[in-house]
Amino acid sequence: MSRARLALGMTIFAVPMLAMGPPPAPSDAPVRQEAPPRLVLLLVVDQLSADLFERYQDLFTGGFRRLLDGGRVYPNATYDYAITETSPGHATMATGVYPSRHGVVGNAWWEQDDNLEWNQVINVIDPETPLIELPGYAGASPRVLLRPGLADWMHEYDDDTKVVSIAGKERSAILMASLHRGQVYWFDALLGRFVTSVYYRDKYPRWVRRFNEGMIPEFQSDSIWWSEIPEQAIARSRPDTTVYEADGISTAFPHIFPEGPVRDPPQSFSEWLVTTPAIDALVLEMARAAIDAEDLGDDETPDLLAISLSQTDKIGHAFGPYSREQLDNLLRLDRELGEFFEYLDVEIGDEAYVVAFTADHGVLGIPEFIRDGDQPGVRLTREALGELQAKFNEVVREYAGKGANAVPNALAEAMLELPWVARAWTHEDLLSGELTDSMSVYVRRSLYPGRPGSLLSRFGVEILMEPNHLSWNVPRGTTHGVPYLYDRRVPFILMGPGIAAGIDAQRVSPMDVAPTLARFARVPYPDDLDGTSREQ
Repeated sequence: MSRARLALGMTIFAVPMLAMGPPPAPSDAPVRQEAPPRLVLLLVVDQLSADLFERYQDLFTGGFRRLLDGGRVYPNATYDYAITETSPGHATMATGVYPSRHGVVGNAWWEQDDNLEWNQVINVIDPETPLIELPGYAGASPRVLLRPGLADWMHEYDDDTKVVSIAGKERSAILMASLHRGQVYWFDALLGRFVTSVYYRDKYPRWVRRFNEGMIPEFQSDSIWWSEIPEQAIARSRPDTTVYEADGISTAFPHIFPEGPVRDPPQSFSEWLVTTPAIDALVLEMARAAIDAEDLGDDETPDLLAISLSQTDKIGHAFGPYSREQLDNLLRLDRELGEFFEYLDVEIGDEAYVVAFTADHGVLGIPEFIRDGDQPGVRLTREALGELQAKFNEVVREYAGKGANAVPNALAEAMLELPWVARAWTHEDLLSGELTDSMSVYVRRSLYPGRPGSLLSRFGVEILMEPNHLSWNVPRGTTHGVPYLYDRRVPFILMGPGIAAGIDAQRVSPMDVAPTLARFARVPYPDDLDGTSREQ
């Protein structure tokens, strides 16, 4: 215990701007048609905060505009747990339960082996399931997920149901498909193609091979990312040259491969490509190919198509939510989604598919930009980590061996002496009694015994930063992962036949996606969910 060190990249919580409890029961739900849709579409945009979506909604003319005008819009949709990251977001929307029940508490967590040594688990990465045809290349699987989800419910109810899940990230594609061994594909930047693991199949279907060999080279023919922002909209974003974006050097349009500092090993073209909006367009092309090849939506049995679009997250991390790059990305994605919906209208029928549109989490604005806007924004330095480590070492020296709860209790108290720490709890306090404030409830909902996922979790303590603070491991750009409203509030729209368009102000959660889509598909679902169906 005396030599224990802290993991630098783990999540540090923050206090929410607005404390809210669980969402109420639905009061004015959409009206259903008699026949179920032939295609159920789960559409996720990674890191699309509600604030960002609302900021630019008057500029949208494509798919986002169609969702806003033709869908049922829920502006009060929040994730009501603490670690707002990609993996728990996708797992929660797919299963309808909190991370404390499905077990995917973050993008990474720790587990003890038989020798009581701590080992880090990186979400769905699974060395025991290599990629197809690459036995030495670690693949991924949903084995960390402890609950079945929408895909499992649909296939169990009718084994003619086809499930396809496609994303730019493996954790997104895999967790949207829950435990089901369907058609699950993600883009691997090192290999420059869509891949899957032996968990799902032994070989690639012919259509996937054709897509990788034919379509991807078309996307790889352009090595320049130009801005397509209309002149009249440019002022809606931040200035294009800021030292706190990207690598601090290559911060302005156009972005050309290769650019930035020399890397060792050099960045491949595919690795550069996945930092641009092109990958989302490629994912939607892959979805079209899947619909054609697998005959999705061709019969009366509802099929599930899950799509997660990752570039808003990657661009947001590097450049921030209100950067010129993010605005350009969203305008492109709006156009691509408009074309994709038009394709569905023709191939599936505009009265034959239903859409649930949401995001897996929001994002904090660039702290320097927040400060420019006369709001407090702080980017912590390694000095803050040093102060935390010093207090940690002091507590361990004094309290180790004085009882099971001595170190956690003293550590929680010591953390409150740091100026950037707002609150601290021991796991015993979080798990043993009735919690009376919503913030404590959020933190408990991100705890799964045996899977500590934040900075001091292995030592039985959770801490939360003050508002608008970024950890020392984010020297530029921004991130997410805390229970602030800017990280918890996301868009949530339902669109399809029988769904009344308009604004619905009731409190909802993306956790409601799975039971809502199951009810649309006329599929039974577990009666112990934390989420609620948002339709009659």
